Amino acid sequence: MDKYARWLTDKYICIMLLVFPLWTGTVGYTGITRPKFLFFALLTGFWLAALLACALFFRCKPSRPRGFQLAALAFMAAACLSALFSKNIQYSILGSNRCDGLVTLLLYGGIALGVSRWGEFKERYVNLSALAAGLCAVVCILQLCRVNVLGLFPEGLDFYDAGTRYTGEFLGTMGNTNVLAAWFCLVIPLLTVSALRSRPVRAALLLLVAAACLGLLFYIEALSGLVGCLGCALVTAPYYVNQTGRRRAARMLLAAEAAACLAGLALVYFTPPGNGMLWELSEILHGRAQDGFGSSRVAIWREALRLFAERPLLGGGPDSFGLRSTVEFSRFVPETGATLSTHADNAHCEPLGYLVNLGIPGFAAYCALAVLSLRRWLRGADPALGAGLLCYLVQSLFGLGLCLVAPIAWIYMGLLCSEREAESNAG
Repeated sequence: MDKYARWLTDKYICIMLLVFPLWTGTVGYTGITRPKFLFFALLTGFWLAALLACALFFRCKPSRPRGFQLAALAFMAAACLSALFSKNIQYSILGSNRCDGLVTLLLYGGIALGVSRWGEFKERYVNLSALAAGLCAVVCILQLCRVNVLGLFPEGLDFYDAGTRYTGEFLGTMGNTNVLAAWFCLVIPLLTVSALRSRPVRAALLLLVAAACLGLLFYIEALSGLVGCLGCALVTAPYYVNQTGRRRAARMLLAAEAAACLAGLALVYFTPPGNGMLWELSEILHGRAQDGFGSSRVAIWREALRLFAERPLLGGGPDSFGLRSTVEFSRFVPETGATLSTHADNAHCEPLGYLVNLGIPGFAAYCALAVLSLRRWLRGADPALGAGLLCYLVQSLFGLGLCLVAPIAWIYMGLLCSEREAESNAG
């Protein structure tokens, strides 16, 4: 049984790391979410069904779940209870146009259970991730040169029309730039740390792809992704130095980072009045946060906390934020004479979204999964994989957390907490 289950899981992970990020469907950005969801849901469902068939054929008894798997089961149970007691149970099954309903959350839990039981990190996963990210970066660069690769933009539109002729920003094969940034946060540290232990040619190729992805984040000003990369670097650099046995150097690096962070906070705190990100951060440090700060994230987070207070125990149901939110944004565009409007249907903070939609139990279970994964990383699991997950988790504090990229993060968590990884570390 284990032999076949490991083979199935390996092939599933390979397809998810290489094909899923590049899959866009046939209708472009106007409907990219549904084909990506269907790809993820059908592939994951087939993989889980195949694992179940193997278990039945070989008459395997279920193994006793460990801490990470118990947290995954708790997350799935919380999602089911939240949907069952929501006021829109039929809506909660599949969710809104973002496809983040109960089915999606149960598939996330299935990934955590299956990968942690039969998955094992392999170097080819790095190569596949690099290939997918490299191809996506090429698409992004061509689109920034106004080449409508794959016809993803509607006729006559391109990336530079964002905010004037349409709401949001779209680039690459992931769709929204926030989702693209989330995926790059998974990939950049994975490739960078893997390059440090690779032969020169492979290291150069991995670093080239990582640099291209990071450069794109800077060019499109994807702040959530850049914050994720910065937070990851601050933690990963001393951790990696310590892992090489240079503990004194690691302590010195930590001290230097702490001094730099304090100096940065002082600089931000005393930033003179004006506009821009530094001034917004300064106002927040002074306790004067305004709704428009962070691309209006402050307003959305306040709305999220209000919705949480209404149903703290079980939340409003999977993917219910959009149904309950009353926050609307509109902006007159002088260039076109049109008014662009949008409705806040996402918490723009993945953990906060779970808190609003699933309540305290679902939020606690998700946090437990993240903490257990990072703890396994700090205790010797693959450093590249852990760095990628950390980077994703930092950006998720400002990100959307959609099924276009979240399944890959759950694969990372499952691999970090895999039983085979624990056995190899123990050996």
